[in-house]
Amino acid sequence: MAKTGLLILTQPLSHLRTLISSLVEEASVVVNDTLYVCLQPALHNQHLTQSKLLQPLLCTREIQSIITDFYLTGSKACNNLDIRVLLSHICMNPSLHTVVPYDLKKEVSVLLTDSANLKDVWTSGRSSLTDILKTSFNNVKVDINFSLIQTGAVPVHNNLNSESHEIVKTYPNVVLGGTFDRLHTGHKLLLTESCLRCENKLTVGITDGERNKKKSLWELMEPYSDREQQVFNFVTDVKPNIILEAVKIFDPFGPTITDPNLQCIIVSKETKAGGEQVNEERLKRGMNALDMIIIDLVDDSCHGVDEESKISSSSFRKRLLGTLIKPVQNRPNIGKSPYRIAVTGGIASGKSNVCSELQKLGAKIVNCDLLGHKAYVKGTTAHSDIVREFGESIVGEDGEINRQKLGQIVFNDKTKLNKLNSIVWPVIRKLAEDEILEHKTVGVEIVVLEAAVLFEAGWDDMVHEVWTAFVSEEEAIKRITTRNKLSQEDAQKRINSQISNVARIAQSNVVICPQWEFEVTRNQLQRAWTLLQQRINKNPQTKL
Repeated sequence: MAKTGLLILTQPLSHLRTLISSLVEEASVVVNDTLYVCLQPALHNQHLTQSKLLQPLLCTREIQSIITDFYLTGSKACNNLDIRVLLSHICMNPSLHTVVPYDLKKEVSVLLTDSANLKDVWTSGRSSLTDILKTSFNNVKVDINFSLIQTGAVPVHNNLNSESHEIVKTYPNVVLGGTFDRLHTGHKLLLTESCLRCENKLTVGITDGERNKKKSLWELMEPYSDREQQVFNFVTDVKPNIILEAVKIFDPFGPTITDPNLQCIIVSKETKAGGEQVNEERLKRGMNALDMIIIDLVDDSCHGVDEESKISSSSFRKRLLGTLIKPVQNRPNIGKSPYRIAVTGGIASGKSNVCSELQKLGAKIVNCDLLGHKAYVKGTTAHSDIVREFGESIVGEDGEINRQKLGQIVFNDKTKLNKLNSIVWPVIRKLAEDEILEHKTVGVEIVVLEAAVLFEAGWDDMVHEVWTAFVSEEEAIKRITTRNKLSQEDAQKRINSQISNVARIAQSNVVICPQWEFEVTRNQLQRAWTLLQQRINKNPQTKL
């Protein structure tokens, strides 16, 4: 199977519209990653030469509809085929348009086409076919494979209405904005419409900073640099002959209210109100209102019961929960058995419930918080060191350390907290290793180390994998104030004293978010457990 393919279609557009579903299905059998689509109806039944493989194509409503159908059909297949319809040769005035070669980002190893003429070239020799392709597309494999697609006879009648032949209005300068996290079909349609409409410069605002924190599971959002690169790769793939400017934005407007040269803004139905606000602000500033093109939302035929019905980045982020998001490192220093997982997370993140469910599945839990209690016990070295450092006032009538009093001291002073940790953490580590060894002697296969301060203490080198449980800061504060009877201010202090969810996730192999109904968490854990069994070559155990 090829990783990247190029699909050149020469059928009349009226016929092509009925074939899109079968074309995508047939292509997905041959290509498993990226499929470039090049529409060339002018070449139907024409002899091919090196100088005329790419022919300019008038940008009409019909073309617009066909391109949209390719993306929508691909999204319904749920097979993750990355479809990219090439646009540079589609223009308002083909007679004045100069076609330049496409600078494809991925190497094409298979050509799929409905052209019998290209088949004749293929039959005469691969080198001839490669020579012709390379005049119009770079990055074509020398020993490219070939696949002729049968499309049937072309219907005689054309039932297209006059609207289909309407020319799409274009603009010198076009703008759009979004998160562009994990570039999906909705993003591609927005970017494609923008590219079709754009003659010269396309400005793309990409959100960052606090604005992203309004999004569900924003902690799993790709870094800005990755999102910017995805936009750059897509736009320069499909329309390399326009200028692309990606801009980092922190508010609803970005460059739309500062650039007087813009003429058109592309929005989705979901962001139409934002486009209207942009125009209100531009008029206040004495600038022209932008023509607003509204793109329909895309139904997600693959969505789960707890996901949005439209294709969205938040659904894609949700699908990461319980999966392996970071490769597992080799840890020869701790051996293969028992297999060690650490479950960590901030205060009120639900990590204890996660561990409880993993215990039901057969794992043994080593609770570092409980071991911390053992480390404090009267008569231990750590007990004496803590009392010496923080004074007798933290000792109760029974001689044990009053953890609540100690907490009031250390959570208000970072230096004192660090001192306490330097005393207690080495003791907890030793106790944890002793408990893991006990499990090993009786043949336990999977041990879970429950540790809120896993990374801070440097205990992540004790385990094969790290799983992080996290909830939003708002949810954590709500839980802390309810469970611990603390004020919102004190709850915030507890959270601020810990490393952030983003920092934990960046170092984690698996993430779990127990923010919703418990059944949703159970599903995440079942997925995580099943995939874990596959990683360690064991048969998945029964479901929760």
